[in-house]
Amino acid sequence: MINVLINSIKDLFDKKILFLSLIPVILAILLWGIAFFIFHTQINEYITYFIAKIPFLPQEGWFADSVEFILVSIIYYQLVILTSVTLVGIVADKIIEEINNKYYNLSKEGFGNTLTSIFISLKQNIIFIILFILTIPTIFIPFLNLIVTVFLWMILIKKPMFYDSLSSFATKEEYKILENSDKIDTFMLTFLSASLFFIPIFGVFVYILQLLMFTHFNLQRLKQLRIQNATRSS
Repeated sequence: MINVLINSIKDLFDKKILFLSLIPVILAILLWGIAFFIFHTQINEYITYFIAKIPFLPQEGWFADSVEFILVSIIYYQLVILTSVTLVGIVADKIIEEINNKYYNLSKEGFGNTLTSIFISLKQNIIFIILFILTIPTIFIPFLNLIVTVFLWMILIKKPMFYDSLSSFATKEEYKILENSDKIDTFMLTFLSASLFFIPIFGVFVYILQLLMFTHFNLQRLKQLRIQNATRSS
């Protein structure tokens, strides 16, 4: 797992991959920047209304203003991440192909497509948003807020990243085999990937690092699976 992380961090700074990763990030930042600029009054009113419902929090003064700023920043960041994860399907194939050519040299026998990738991401986004809204009060509960946040991010990234990293190269049969095997390792990878959101240095590029990690993890397993199948056939 450590080797997967190290290789992924190295690949993040590959010129071609870095250039491709900028496309979804810039689109997401611009989209929500414009939305927040246009609807900033409504957003601030909603946040103020929400703060008023939380017991023991001051409703005026610097503390209330600080809480409002923090919540707006969290919501903006979450939306940028959500949108970036959704839009990564646009460039995922090129990034994964670059990793395959560099490390694994697998034949491309995949069944996936961009529309399915976006659909899976949107589905997970909707689930994430609903759960995020329901769990907003936990933001103010130490430790529990970290557990809930990681749990939500794991829900957000697991299925889209798993699909994007594997569906271009694996057949449906290979995909199902890999999806149902090494579940503990897959859980640990998802947990580690979700935890990267807490490291500011990665910022909005974290979703590309997550894609690289899932790609290394899955293509390595796909290569081993094909070697095993070839050995059995011979």
